Amino acid sequence: MQPVGFALLGALRVQRAGMAIELGAPRQRAVLVSLLLRPNAVIATDQLVDDLWGDEPPGSPVVALRSYISQLRKLLEPVREKPSLLLSQSGGYRIAVDPDRIDLWRVRQLHELAGSHPHRAREHLSDALSLWRGEPLADLPGPLMERERQRLAELRLTLQEECFALDHSPDHLPELEALAAEHPFRERLQALLIRSLHRSGRTAEARTVYASLHSRLAEHLGIEPGPDVTALRQLLDPDQLPNDPAHFTGRRTHVAAIARALTDRTTTSTTTTATGLRLVTVTGMAGVGKTALAVRAAHALRPDFPDGRLHADLRGADLVPASASDVLADFLTTLGIRPSAVPQDLPGRSALFRTVTTGKRLLILLDNARDDAQLQPLLPGSSDCAVLVTSRTALPGIPSVLRIALDVFSPQEAIGLLDSVIGAARRSAQHSDAEHLVEACGRLPLALRIAAARLAASPDQPIADLLRRLAEDREGLAEQVFALSYRLLPPPLATAFRRFAWVEPDIALASAAAVLDLPEHEAEHLAEALVDQALLESVGPGRYRFHDLVRAFARRTSLRLDEAERTTAHHRLLALLLTRARTAFALAVPGDPVADVFGGPAPRPVFTDLPDARRWARAETPGAVALAAAVASGAPDATAVRSAVDLLVALSPLGLGAFAGRAEEAARLLVAASEDGRDRAAEGRARFLLGTVLLGRARLDEAAEQAREAARACREADDPAVLRQALNDLGLIAQAQARHEEAITAFDAAAALAHRLGHRSGAVASTANAALSRVRSGHAEEAADTCRRLLSEPGGADAAMTAYVHYVLGLAHQELGQLDDSADQLRTCVDRAGHAGDQDRESAARSRLAEVLRLLGRVEEAVDEATRALRLATRGGRQRERALAHLVLAHAVAARGDHRTARTHAAQAHRLLSGLGAPESADARSLLTALATADGSVTVDGSAAPDGAVTSAR
Repeated sequence: MQPVGFALLGALRVQRAGMAIELGAPRQRAVLVSLLLRPNAVIATDQLVDDLWGDEPPGSPVVALRSYISQLRKLLEPVREKPSLLLSQSGGYRIAVDPDRIDLWRVRQLHELAGSHPHRAREHLSDALSLWRGEPLADLPGPLMERERQRLAELRLTLQEECFALDHSPDHLPELEALAAEHPFRERLQALLIRSLHRSGRTAEARTVYASLHSRLAEHLGIEPGPDVTALRQLLDPDQLPNDPAHFTGRRTHVAAIARALTDRTTTSTTTTATGLRLVTVTGMAGVGKTALAVRAAHALRPDFPDGRLHADLRGADLVPASASDVLADFLTTLGIRPSAVPQDLPGRSALFRTVTTGKRLLILLDNARDDAQLQPLLPGSSDCAVLVTSRTALPGIPSVLRIALDVFSPQEAIGLLDSVIGAARRSAQHSDAEHLVEACGRLPLALRIAAARLAASPDQPIADLLRRLAEDREGLAEQVFALSYRLLPPPLATAFRRFAWVEPDIALASAAAVLDLPEHEAEHLAEALVDQALLESVGPGRYRFHDLVRAFARRTSLRLDEAERTTAHHRLLALLLTRARTAFALAVPGDPVADVFGGPAPRPVFTDLPDARRWARAETPGAVALAAAVASGAPDATAVRSAVDLLVALSPLGLGAFAGRAEEAARLLVAASEDGRDRAAEGRARFLLGTVLLGRARLDEAAEQAREAARACREADDPAVLRQALNDLGLIAQAQARHEEAITAFDAAAALAHRLGHRSGAVASTANAALSRVRSGHAEEAADTCRRLLSEPGGADAAMTAYVHYVLGLAHQELGQLDDSADQLRTCVDRAGHAGDQDRESAARSRLAEVLRLLGRVEEAVDEATRALRLATRGGRQRERALAHLVLAHAVAARGDHRTARTHAAQAHRLLSGLGAPESADARSLLTALATADGSVTVDGSAAPDGAVTSAR
């Protein structure tokens, strides 16, 4: 007789040769399960009675049990005279079965295999979870069944947690979110959700999950989160502070004064901002130690600012300082705003920064500021935040609670620095020479630190010898110290010092290795040696930075010795960054043929996934932009210019918009350099790049001009992959300017070119864009046919693009008056966008769905969808989507007669849309007028009506 298989992980199922065996009443089935839970073990009769009935057995439980056993034997082995499966033995019963025939025991085996074979753990765990078919032991009575259901539910949850811990794909995030919602007190599951949200770029939501868990545990259980969760706090709280400076000495009174000014809430000052913001400025000449003081004070203040520490080098001494807009983009993404949700204009970014910092206790260190104008947009919107600013110039327009004009060290502080580096005993033995050295360095901390590092590197060198060498130089003070330190470097270290200077603003270990043409471990050894000499600063693991005075000296030295050294460094750095950027681009835009035009063989994978690539791009884009600008503004050659253009094009879908200020400058330089070199291919790509940056900054007329020139150059140079991109940009610009027929022409051309190139996703995107313009230009039926065709084609687009097509189809149905069909398509878009993690699309679809539901008379559903849309738009940070969600919600609540709430939302919509210059602001104003007319409680400008009623419309 063929063996019998048993499935417990769902409703009990027993099969032989693929045929199900009916097992009778629920308690009879429970007897079988009690035995299967302990296969091949003898279970005493009393134990089985307890398993089935607990403390409330029937009048004759043993008789009932024997009856169940008898019936089960007939069902399991109908043709056997003597049972071989369900046996009576030693006052009890035993089921003789191979555990492999029981799904539960197979799960346990797979779980053990996952632990002993880590390389196949994900596969084993997935196989184990696939055996579940629903609630285990469903509908079976008895206390044992209840206990086992709970235990098996725990086992399944454990397997799911282990599976999620091994799988970092964002595809599983919706499932993880749903599971975490079902188990709000399960800390490991919540920790996995927090980590997964963070990895997916949804750090703000991760912080919300953390805060909610903390509150639940405290309120309901009276406990703090365990170590698995608390360990994530550092991951979630942004901390951009540079390393605490080594050998920091002196400045005690300054550190204490900064701490008091930024934390003492009882202190009052006539110079505080209108919001009560605590701001301290530290000014002084180059090399006086402003940054070291500010960083030391910031580290001392960590406990007072638990929501994070932000830092930016504003590069005020550079020819082109850091863009406030770029700095804000970095701050916003660090605080959890998705890059796609960061506003493109400086006022929008500044406003959003004030919004997201409200209620947070953040410390913001703004180093090396140029002037008041650069600083003003970077100030947060909360009196709980504190700002620490350093600058070489006075900042009279910035209100401060404390202004420190930092001078050189006192003699005692200078001697203290020497003691911290070379030791008090050595200094004391040569005290007179030490005092002379301090004065020879002008007690300037930067010069003194480098001189002290030189002494530390030569323990036997008398201080008098160093003094004598300094006296022989006739250059300026800092130049003397730099030159002397450089001359004493061994050749490999001197070479590294010069070549590193051509990497800015930071030097990643991979970049250091590239410019030296050495393995990373050797480059790291040289970099750390320069740190020991105080010629280079360590700003984090594997990252280094020059003081700008030292970098300037190193570059002058490099050019004096060998001007080709700069060119070589640039070429090597371009090769490294372009190879990695090409790999990142392929992850961000799979299948885009642009990845193939960057030249060279296909690079080996260097990133584990797209979030990993985005993290790399965020760290390296400032350096890539600086490198491109340097290549274009120096004495460029055609190869270097083209590589620099390709580098920035490759970075364009990976957050280049966060650095749009400097990217625009670099792109303009690249356009000029490619024109000078008469390289039409490079010019076409450079103009496309510039147009994309300008489009992202909403400068549509300028963007259109560049995109048209890019298309012309790409046609002449036979560069179809970039031509397709330029045509699509022309369509987007025309669409944004409501020139829909022109947009359709551009999109159709882009789609046709994408088809010719075999670029499936590009073809779908441009075709869907064209369909949207057709809806808006009165060709909704044609647009609907296009969308249906896109959805029916095999090998369709990814989830996000599919959601977009459903969205356009929903708009087409609405335009045609087919409101039920429109609602169906928009709901599908909501589902697909939610699964893809596309909050912007989900928010837009919910807003449009709310409008459709209102037109259908389903007002409460409309209010619900509009409320969800507003929540998503607010979380995402896009002001336009938030404004439109307010407007839709205003219409919906007005439809149910709640005019007061409607006025509030309409006023919010009008304020936001007017600030953006959006045409929909007129719709918001019209609604406000209609509401005012409807109940007479408020005038059009939001002032109170004659009866004195209060309005919230302003």
